[in-house]
Amino acid sequence: MENNREETAKRQIVRFKNGIKTIIDDTIVTEISFNISIQCEVVGTITCSPSHTKELTAGYLVTSGIVSKTNKLLHLEYIEDKKKFDVSLENNNILKEKEFSVFKPLGCGAGDSLFIKIEKDKEDLPYISIQQSEISDLMKEFNKTSDLFRETGGVHSSALATHKEIVVFMEDIGRHNAVDKVIGALYLNKQNFSDKILLTSGRISSEIVIKSINADIQIIISRSAPTIKAIELAEKNNICIIGFARADNFNIYSCFEKVAFD
Repeated sequence: MENNREETAKRQIVRFKNGIKTIIDDTIVTEISFNISIQCEVVGTITCSPSHTKELTAGYLVTSGIVSKTNKLLHLEYIEDKKKFDVSLENNNILKEKEFSVFKPLGCGAGDSLFIKIEKDKEDLPYISIQQSEISDLMKEFNKTSDLFRETGGVHSSALATHKEIVVFMEDIGRHNAVDKVIGALYLNKQNFSDKILLTSGRISSEIVIKSINADIQIIISRSAPTIKAIELAEKNNICIIGFARADNFNIYSCFEKVAFD
Protein backbone atom coordinates (compact mmCIF):
# COMPACT_ATOMS: atom_id res chain seq x y z
CA MET A 1 0.00 0.00 0.00
CA GLU A 2 2.80 2.38 0.88
CA ASN A 3 4.82 1.89 -2.29
CA ASN A 4 2.35 3.41 -4.75
CA ARG A 5 1.24 6.46 -2.81
CA GLU A 6 3.05 9.74 -2.37
CA GLU A 7 3.02 11.65 0.93
CA THR A 8 3.02 15.03 -0.84
CA ALA A 9 1.66 16.63 -3.99
CA LYS A 10 2.50 19.84 -5.86
CA ARG A 11 -0.18 22.48 -6.30
CA GLN A 12 -0.12 26.02 -7.66
CA ILE A 13 -1.23 28.55 -5.06
CA VAL A 14 -1.41 32.32 -4.61
CA ARG A 15 0.81 33.62 -1.83
CA PHE A 16 0.32 37.08 -0.35
CA LYS A 17 3.35 38.12 1.71
CA ASN A 18 4.70 41.53 2.74
CA GLY A 19 2.10 43.24 0.56
CA ILE A 20 3.09 41.31 -2.59
CA LYS A 21 0.98 38.68 -4.40
CA THR A 22 2.83 35.85 -6.21
CA ILE A 23 1.87 32.54 -7.83
CA ILE A 24 4.06 29.66 -6.65
CA ASP A 25 4.19 25.87 -6.66
CA ASP A 26 3.62 24.62 -3.11
CA THR A 27 4.11 21.21 -1.50
CA ILE A 28 0.91 19.88 0.09
CA VAL A 29 0.43 16.77 2.25
CA THR A 30 -1.82 14.00 0.93
CA GLU A 31 -4.27 11.83 2.85
CA ILE A 32 -6.11 8.53 2.44
CA SER A 33 -8.78 6.57 4.31
CA PHE A 34 -9.14 2.86 5.03
CA ASN A 35 -11.19 0.55 7.24
CA ILE A 36 -10.12 -1.91 9.92
CA SER A 37 -12.14 -5.12 10.18
CA ILE A 38 -12.06 -7.94 12.74
CA GLN A 39 -13.73 -11.14 11.55
CA CYS A 40 -15.09 -9.24 8.55
CA GLU A 41 -16.76 -6.69 10.84
CA VAL A 42 -15.63 -3.11 10.28
CA VAL A 43 -14.61 -1.59 13.62
CA GLY A 44 -13.38 1.78 12.43
CA THR A 45 -12.17 4.05 9.64
CA ILE A 46 -8.83 5.81 9.77
CA THR A 47 -7.90 8.91 7.77
CA CYS A 48 -4.15 9.37 7.62
CA SER A 49 -1.01 10.04 5.64
CA PRO A 50 -0.39 7.21 3.15
CA SER A 51 2.85 5.87 4.63
CA HIS A 52 3.37 3.14 7.25
CA THR A 53 -0.31 2.21 7.33
CA LYS A 54 0.43 -1.31 8.58
CA GLU A 55 2.31 0.11 11.55
CA LEU A 56 -0.54 2.59 12.11
CA THR A 57 -3.12 -0.20 12.19
CA ALA A 58 -1.08 -2.36 14.57
CA GLY A 59 -0.46 0.62 16.84
CA TYR A 60 -4.15 1.56 16.82
CA LEU A 61 -5.05 -1.97 17.93
CA VAL A 62 -2.51 -1.78 20.78
CA THR A 63 -3.34 1.73 22.00
CA SER A 64 -7.10 1.10 21.88
CA GLY A 65 -6.67 -1.96 24.09
CA ILE A 66 -7.89 -4.43 21.46
CA VAL A 67 -4.44 -6.04 21.23
CA SER A 68 -2.79 -6.76 24.57
CA LYS A 69 -0.58 -9.25 26.38
CA THR A 70 -3.58 -11.54 26.71
CA ASN A 71 -4.92 -11.06 23.17
CA LYS A 72 -2.13 -11.07 20.60
CA LEU A 73 -2.34 -10.03 16.96
CA LEU A 74 -2.17 -13.15 14.77
CA HIS A 75 -2.65 -11.75 11.27
CA LEU A 76 -2.75 -8.32 9.64
CA GLU A 77 -3.30 -7.97 5.89
CA TYR A 78 -4.33 -5.12 3.61
CA ILE A 79 -7.08 -5.97 1.10
CA GLU A 80 -6.57 -3.51 -1.75
CA ASP A 81 -9.91 -3.88 -3.55
CA LYS A 82 -11.84 -3.35 -0.27
CA LYS A 83 -9.53 -0.64 1.07
CA LYS A 84 -9.27 -2.29 4.46
CA PHE A 85 -6.92 -4.07 6.84
CA ASP A 86 -8.18 -7.52 7.81
CA VAL A 87 -7.28 -8.39 11.41
CA SER A 88 -7.17 -11.76 13.17
CA LEU A 89 -6.70 -11.95 16.95
CA GLU A 90 -6.38 -14.69 19.52
CA ASN A 91 -9.83 -13.59 20.68
CA ASN A 92 -11.82 -12.16 17.80
CA ASN A 93 -14.90 -11.67 19.98
CA ILE A 94 -13.24 -8.98 22.07
CA LEU A 95 -15.49 -6.19 20.78
CA LYS A 96 -18.56 -8.03 22.08
CA GLU A 97 -17.00 -9.02 25.39
CA LYS A 98 -15.35 -5.73 26.42
CA GLU A 99 -16.82 -2.40 27.38
CA PHE A 100 -15.83 0.45 25.05
CA SER A 101 -15.79 4.20 25.45
CA VAL A 102 -16.11 6.34 22.34
CA PHE A 103 -14.02 9.48 21.84
CA LYS A 104 -14.10 11.92 18.95
CA PRO A 105 -10.62 13.45 18.57
CA LEU A 106 -10.71 17.00 17.24
CA GLY A 107 -8.65 18.17 14.29
CA CYS A 108 -7.04 14.83 13.49
CA GLY A 109 -8.96 13.85 10.38
CA ALA A 110 -10.21 10.66 12.04
CA GLY A 111 -13.61 9.34 13.00
CA ASP A 112 -14.62 7.79 16.29
CA SER A 113 -11.86 6.04 18.21
CA LEU A 114 -12.62 2.94 20.26
CA PHE A 115 -10.99 2.50 23.65
CA ILE A 116 -11.51 -0.52 25.85
CA LYS A 117 -12.33 0.41 29.44
CA ILE A 118 -8.97 0.84 31.17
CA GLU A 119 -8.15 -1.93 33.62
CA LYS A 120 -4.36 -1.80 33.80
CA ASP A 121 -2.09 -3.11 36.55
CA LYS A 122 0.98 -0.86 36.72
CA GLU A 123 2.67 -2.78 39.55
CA ASP A 124 4.73 -5.00 37.24
CA LEU A 125 6.20 -2.11 35.22
CA PRO A 126 9.81 -1.04 35.85
CA TYR A 127 10.19 2.42 37.36
CA ILE A 128 11.37 4.93 34.74
CA SER A 129 12.78 8.40 35.31
CA ILE A 130 14.63 10.83 33.05
CA GLN A 131 17.42 13.39 33.40
CA GLN A 132 16.92 17.05 32.57
CA SER A 133 19.75 16.91 30.02
CA GLU A 134 18.24 13.81 28.36
CA ILE A 135 14.98 15.69 27.75
CA SER A 136 16.87 18.48 26.01
CA ASP A 137 19.01 16.12 23.92
CA LEU A 138 16.02 14.02 22.80
CA MET A 139 13.97 17.07 21.77
CA LYS A 140 16.89 18.50 19.80
CA GLU A 141 17.15 15.22 17.88
CA PHE A 142 13.35 15.04 17.51
CA ASN A 143 13.08 18.52 16.00
CA LYS A 144 15.89 17.86 13.52
CA THR A 145 14.18 14.70 12.27
CA SER A 146 10.89 16.34 11.21
CA ASP A 147 11.62 16.49 7.46
CA LEU A 148 8.02 16.29 6.18
CA PHE A 149 6.88 19.00 8.62
CA ARG A 150 9.66 21.33 7.48
CA GLU A 151 8.66 20.70 3.86
CA THR A 152 4.89 21.12 4.25
CA GLY A 153 4.02 22.34 7.75
CA GLY A 154 1.04 19.96 7.54
CA VAL A 155 1.92 16.97 9.73
CA HIS A 156 2.52 15.92 13.32
CA SER A 157 5.54 13.95 14.49
CA SER A 158 5.97 11.22 17.09
CA ALA A 159 8.87 9.08 18.25
CA LEU A 160 9.73 6.39 20.76
CA ALA A 161 13.12 6.81 22.35
CA THR A 162 15.47 5.37 24.91
CA HIS A 163 17.12 7.79 27.31
CA LYS A 164 19.94 8.26 24.79
CA GLU A 165 18.42 8.19 21.29
CA ILE A 166 15.31 7.96 19.12
CA VAL A 167 14.46 4.38 18.17
CA VAL A 168 11.59 5.02 15.73
CA PHE A 169 10.21 8.27 14.24
CA MET A 170 7.00 8.75 12.21
CA GLU A 171 4.92 11.62 10.80
CA ASP A 172 1.23 11.85 9.92
CA ILE A 173 -1.55 14.38 9.36
CA GLY A 174 -3.06 13.24 12.68
CA ARG A 175 -1.24 13.45 16.02
CA HIS A 176 -3.06 10.32 17.21
CA ASN A 177 -1.98 8.50 14.06
CA ALA A 178 1.65 9.49 14.51
CA VAL A 179 1.63 8.05 18.03
CA ASP A 180 0.00 4.82 16.81
CA LYS A 181 2.56 4.47 14.02
CA VAL A 182 5.61 4.46 16.29
CA ILE A 183 3.99 2.08 18.78
CA GLY A 184 2.85 -0.21 15.96
CA ALA A 185 6.33 -0.23 14.40
CA LEU A 186 7.90 -1.59 17.58
CA TYR A 187 5.03 -4.02 18.16
CA LEU A 188 5.38 -5.56 14.68
CA ASN A 189 9.15 -5.88 15.21
CA LYS A 190 8.48 -7.62 18.53
CA GLN A 191 10.34 -4.91 20.44
CA ASN A 192 9.41 -3.73 23.90
CA PHE A 193 7.95 -0.21 24.15
CA SER A 194 7.06 -0.21 27.85
CA ASP A 195 10.57 1.06 28.69
CA LYS A 196 10.50 3.75 25.99
CA ILE A 197 9.77 7.49 26.15
CA LEU A 198 7.06 8.93 23.89
CA LEU A 199 7.91 12.16 22.04
CA THR A 200 5.19 14.08 20.21
CA SER A 201 4.72 17.41 18.47
CA GLY A 202 1.01 17.70 19.26
CA ARG A 203 -0.90 18.69 22.35
CA ILE A 204 -1.28 15.97 24.98
CA SER A 205 -4.99 15.24 25.27
CA SER A 206 -6.69 12.53 27.34
CA GLU A 207 -6.75 10.31 24.23
CA ILE A 208 -2.96 10.44 23.99
CA VAL A 209 -2.67 9.52 27.67
CA ILE A 210 -5.10 6.61 27.21
CA LYS A 211 -2.99 5.35 24.32
CA SER A 212 0.10 5.58 26.53
CA ILE A 213 -1.63 3.69 29.35
CA ASN A 214 -2.59 0.85 27.00
CA ALA A 215 0.99 0.72 25.68
CA ASP A 216 2.51 0.85 29.21
CA ILE A 217 4.38 4.08 28.39
CA GLN A 218 5.30 6.10 31.49
CA ILE A 219 6.84 9.33 30.14
CA ILE A 220 5.34 11.64 27.48
CA ILE A 221 7.27 14.66 26.17
CA SER A 222 5.69 17.20 23.82
CA ARG A 223 6.51 20.50 22.16
CA SER A 224 2.92 21.50 22.95
CA ALA A 225 0.63 21.68 25.99
CA PRO A 226 -1.47 19.09 27.85
CA THR A 227 -5.13 19.39 28.79
CA ILE A 228 -6.26 19.29 32.42
CA LYS A 229 -8.06 15.96 31.83
CA ALA A 230 -4.84 14.52 30.43
CA ILE A 231 -2.91 15.64 33.52
CA GLU A 232 -5.50 14.16 35.90
CA LEU A 233 -5.50 10.86 34.02
CA ALA A 234 -1.70 10.79 33.95
CA GLU A 235 -1.47 11.39 37.71
CA LYS A 236 -3.80 8.44 38.40
CA ASN A 237 -1.66 6.16 36.22
CA ASN A 238 1.85 7.30 37.23
CA ILE A 239 2.62 8.89 33.87
CA CYS A 240 4.97 11.85 33.71
CA ILE A 241 3.83 14.59 31.29
CA ILE A 242 6.42 17.10 30.08
CA GLY A 243 5.14 19.91 27.86
CA PHE A 244 6.45 22.94 25.97
CA ALA A 245 9.74 21.05 25.68
CA ARG A 246 12.41 22.96 23.76
CA ALA A 247 16.17 22.69 23.67
CA ASP A 248 16.66 23.85 27.26
CA ASN A 249 13.16 24.61 28.57
CA PHE A 250 10.18 22.49 29.58
CA ASN A 251 7.25 22.24 32.00
CA ILE A 252 6.49 19.18 34.16
CA TYR A 253 2.77 18.63 34.74
CA SER A 254 2.61 15.27 36.56
CA CYS A 255 4.87 12.86 38.46
CA PHE A 256 7.48 15.55 39.10
CA GLU A 257 9.75 13.04 40.83
CA LYS A 258 10.40 11.23 37.53
CA VAL A 259 12.57 14.13 36.27
CA ALA A 260 16.05 14.42 37.80
CA PHE A 261 17.83 17.76 37.50
CA ASP A 262 21.53 17.90 36.73
